Amino acid sequence: MGSWQHLPGKKCEPPGDAGMMQAIAQGSEAAFLELTARYQQRVLNFAFRSLGTRQEAEDVVQETFLRLFKGAATYDARGALTAFVFRIVRNLCIDRVRKKSPELPDRLPDPPDHQTPHDYLDRKQAMASLAMAVRALPENQCTAVILRHTEELSYREIADVMGVSTSAVESLLVRGRRTLRKKLGNSPGVLGE
Repeated sequence: MGSWQHLPGKKCEPPGDAGMMQAIAQGSEAAFLELTARYQQRVLNFAFRSLGTRQEAEDVVQETFLRLFKGAATYDARGALTAFVFRIVRNLCIDRVRKKSPELPDRLPDPPDHQTPHDYLDRKQAMASLAMAVRALPENQCTAVILRHTEELSYREIADVMGVSTSAVESLLVRGRRTLRKKLGNSPGVLGE
């Protein structure tokens, strides 16, 4: 990928966010495929953790990329593309959550081979409890926790996605973690930082 930006005699380098969005706005299918390749898995992961079902997450992924394609001409190159993408997926997830009641995830990752069936069940129950507890957080806390602990975005990037200050992000994370610890206990690995 990236050949859509190649000029004769020039070394082909990965496109920058602004250049890629401009190419998409001009109808470049290759640029759109590059954007999709860069963000599809991250968008799917975020949507799945926010919504809890793979089908709904896949629907959000499709809608996210459709909106990115249609909105490429309005992309403000002063902001990070990551924030633009996650702002779209976050809003789509919020809309879906408001329309439905929370559900448990339909599939969890396979356990490592060295775990016993009992370990696997314990892990599965813990992950289901964590997923349900995260989705039960207020919208802003849920989004901040997922973006920080799953997508590993910086406080600044989360602030850009959510349209708040970095101190507000810090506060949302502190409150979200505190609530999760109360619900799940102080067991090791409960979103500590």
